[in-house]
Amino acid sequence: MTDKSPVLISVVVPTLNRPEPLARALDSLSAQRLPEGLGMEVVVIDNSRDGSARGTVDACIARNRLPIVYVLAPVPGVANARNAGVRAAQGRWIAFLDDDEEASPGWLACHVATLQATGADASFGPVVAKAEAGQLTPAFAAYFSRQLGRSDRADITDLSALLGTNNSVFDRGRCLAKAEVFDTSLNEVGGEDSLLLRQLADSGRRFAWTPGADVIEWVPPKRMNWAYVRRRRFLSGQIRTFVHHKLMPPRWASVALWMGVGAAQAALEFAKAAIFLSFDREKAEIARSKAWGGLGKLFWGERFRPKLYGSGLVS
Repeated sequence: MTDKSPVLISVVVPTLNRPEPLARALDSLSAQRLPEGLGMEVVVIDNSRDGSARGTVDACIARNRLPIVYVLAPVPGVANARNAGVRAAQGRWIAFLDDDEEASPGWLACHVATLQATGADASFGPVVAKAEAGQLTPAFAAYFSRQLGRSDRADITDLSALLGTNNSVFDRGRCLAKAEVFDTSLNEVGGEDSLLLRQLADSGRRFAWTPGADVIEWVPPKRMNWAYVRRRRFLSGQIRTFVHHKLMPPRWASVALWMGVGAAQAALEFAKAAIFLSFDREKAEIARSKAWGGLGKLFWGERFRPKLYGSGLVS
């Protein structure tokens, strides 16, 4: 690489049997407005067994001339897919975009500007939920969105438990240098990114907030129901607890703390749900879903974990 060569950012897009959302995500990457001196490659990780995303990728290359590296990772698992993306990526920075997300045109430019201005090790941006069909009520939108209310370029390391790799950019050398970055024991459950972020924060890495680097998460109709929300809240609660168990050495005091929080949360929210049920069904459902989050913190063991990725139900 010469002095005049652009600094490369790799955008990793894991996907599994979602051709239409993937095409939309890739089209949004082709529309990125990159500043001078920044180059981009897109790494699509096809986590299907039969290479089902190959046609979508080829069509996008023909349509947009987008520089895409296609990688088939046929062993299903969310950690497997992310690890394959990190291995294939060549950039100094590695960005993650889910296949059901659509990036704004200034997405990458905003993230890189934050990283350069702050010296942070990773940057995270907001996620705005929209329905693929019909209307997404505010109550549902809150579960699929990420808004932190912090100022531009603020340090958000203290909020690592509320973050995920969706809509993020990492300094590769500082954050993603290991051969197996994401814990493959969480392939079917998820939470592999929460564990990584906890480990990075504990090692002194700093995270910054970039509100201008927004993405849309398109929510399909099958997710817009309270049963799905409860299941996701239960898993989110589990992750909040079991991340501390997965650390080396395990932090049993933190595990006990979050189990206590979960028990109190479940009791309080189930009581609120019972009160609201007679006159406000939506508030009752919101309280009930929060109660399931509490139950997740309490029942975090492997036997209770729902499978949402890999060979389980694709979320």
